[in-house]
Amino acid sequence: MSQQMAMPDLLALDGSDTQLKITLRSDHYDFAKTQNALPLAQSEYELACKNYPIVFIAADAQGNTLQSVVLTSFQAQDNAFVQSSGAWEPFCYIPAWVKRHPFHLGFDEKTQQPLVYVDKQYPGLSHSDGMAFFEAGAPSAYLTQLVHALRTLQVELDQTQQWVMRLKNQGLLKPQSIQLTDGDHSESLAGIWVVDMDKVAALEDAEIAQMYHNGTLALIEQHRLSLANLDILAQRLSARGQ
Repeated sequence: MSQQMAMPDLLALDGSDTQLKITLRSDHYDFAKTQNALPLAQSEYELACKNYPIVFIAADAQGNTLQSVVLTSFQAQDNAFVQSSGAWEPFCYIPAWVKRHPFHLGFDEKTQQPLVYVDKQYPGLSHSDGMAFFEAGAPSAYLTQLVHALRTLQVELDQTQQWVMRLKNQGLLKPQSIQLTDGDHSESLAGIWVVDMDKVAALEDAEIAQMYHNGTLALIEQHRLSLANLDILAQRLSARGQ
């Protein structure tokens, strides 16, 4: 299992349109309807583990790198947490990767600075109402905050991926095929990696102590607890008729 993210048509917030504004909407998650796995940073594990299975999947077509994700469906091109209205399922944690939409972080080769892009099709864009990206021709405080938030998220996702690869290189992850049964229907989900708890339990005391102090044990426990949501997700999909 790997996740290929489709990129929307993007507009650079580079000052070429200083009158552009935006009003963020609570029903703007249609873009994630076809994403059955969403990137997740370590800082989100504590909240995300209550609603989603947290697993590790290939981050590229070759499968050389693993990334941390939440599963939102067992079906390709599906997300059980996006309602038909485009709103997210109430009372469920919304991953930061989802919440940052419609914004994307890029890099301006001319200025050698981070550059924010926005989805051109986002319905909250306007030239009359909303938060301004520019004031008096210069980036507004809102745009400056966006740059900071997007950079922080990207750093956290990169650090999380490095952490996942350290676990893999230490032999603490294992591939696992998940068998789902609903009545007479059975389905297998492959390409998933999880923490090998037997390998963790076999570590030396000094290694366990180090993992405790650097927060790895807490993250592993949150990952382990989250796997109970596999059955809950199956029930959610079954109730929805999948």
